[in-house]
Amino acid sequence: MSEPEIITETTEVRVSATPIAMSGIIVSMMMMAGASGVGFAYVPISLSRMGFEPWVAAAMTPALSFGGLVGCLVMGWLLRLSGHARIFMTVYALITLSFLVIMVTDNPVLWIGARMLYGFAINGAFIIAQSWLHDVATDDNRGRVITVFYVSYVVALGFGSFSIGLVDLDSHIPMAIAVALVTFAIIPVGLTRLRQPVPPEEVNVEIGKVWRISPVGLLGMLCVGGLTMTLQGFAPIYSGELGYAPADIGLLMLMMQMGVLVVQLPMGALSDRIDRRYVLFIVAAMSAMMALVMTVTGSNLSYLWLILVFAVWSGSVETIYSVSSAIANDRADPRHFVFLSSTQMIAWSAGAFIIPLMNTLLLQFLPVEMFITVILWISSMFAVFVLSRVFVRDSVSPQTADSFRYATAQVVNTTEYYNPEAQEQALEDAGVGVSEGLVK
Repeated sequence: MSEPEIITETTEVRVSATPIAMSGIIVSMMMMAGASGVGFAYVPISLSRMGFEPWVAAAMTPALSFGGLVGCLVMGWLLRLSGHARIFMTVYALITLSFLVIMVTDNPVLWIGARMLYGFAINGAFIIAQSWLHDVATDDNRGRVITVFYVSYVVALGFGSFSIGLVDLDSHIPMAIAVALVTFAIIPVGLTRLRQPVPPEEVNVEIGKVWRISPVGLLGMLCVGGLTMTLQGFAPIYSGELGYAPADIGLLMLMMQMGVLVVQLPMGALSDRIDRRYVLFIVAAMSAMMALVMTVTGSNLSYLWLILVFAVWSGSVETIYSVSSAIANDRADPRHFVFLSSTQMIAWSAGAFIIPLMNTLLLQFLPVEMFITVILWISSMFAVFVLSRVFVRDSVSPQTADSFRYATAQVVNTTEYYNPEAQEQALEDAGVGVSEGLVK
């Protein structure tokens, strides 16, 4: 007689990684942020010192954003091809290459190509880091881990820009520092023992469905991509045109990052207690007000007042990003989080490319101050739209809404699209019609 066949089943248990193991990814991205901050300050300052028109420096922003948009579209395919660790180190190598191109040549055309390559790679690095942290964290600590990740990134980015005033801009030292930081950033990733997350599915963009879920959330993502990249890109160009030294510009860029923390955290907490649309209206109105102040006062502001205005301006613009994401999540069925997040990611990337590209074209015929008018109009129109939606649609009860999560609008935020647990839940619910869960 033959032996009976014994069938066994195994169950995978998700175990949270230790804080030390997760800190490797966070520390790596902090060093990357420091290098990025150096680049964001060095490129516009150096182009101005070389005598190029302001539109040349402005052209670096849409180039960076276009590369980032491509990165969002293909990063999932690359992760399915080779895995998180290999692609993480690959995009770090591409960032190093982009900095080396800027270090060894003064050709602005090559710099545009380098910034495009950087945009592709930095979005890839951020996508991988978020995906990895989402995977190894648990429901109990995921919020804290992601908040620490974002705050540390923003602070390091600011200090990277601030360091531009401490080095000789006529030498290769600034970009050599950036290259060194990226090189050191590879080490924690190369030594990590974190498990490899499950690669994500293909990007699923559902503009119509996301619009029905949350028009405010979708339009907010589209607008804030352009607002953030415009403000961050023009701040060093504008302050340079006012005659400020590189050290002053570096300090301004650092204070802008601090403004992101000072404004966004209390506004985020407020959005957990009242209708988030009122918070969106407040911060959009704040952005418009700062633009109006800059329009009226122009170059008459003292340096300290300039820092204060740009810090509040930056913080208010970036709060649009996180609150818009929270509004969309509040109104969506959990099984729709994956396509919702991927659509928001692409909307942010599209806005971050289209509006800076428009600014670059306008800058060939208009003075640098035109960016203030662009931000004023976009912020004002978005504020009016948000307020109008308050009278069209009921609010979501704070008791049923998710808690606010801090995020920065200067890089792509994947939210649930690259969260492996959300991917698994979406696959389990694949048999449920998508249209059934849309909030009417």
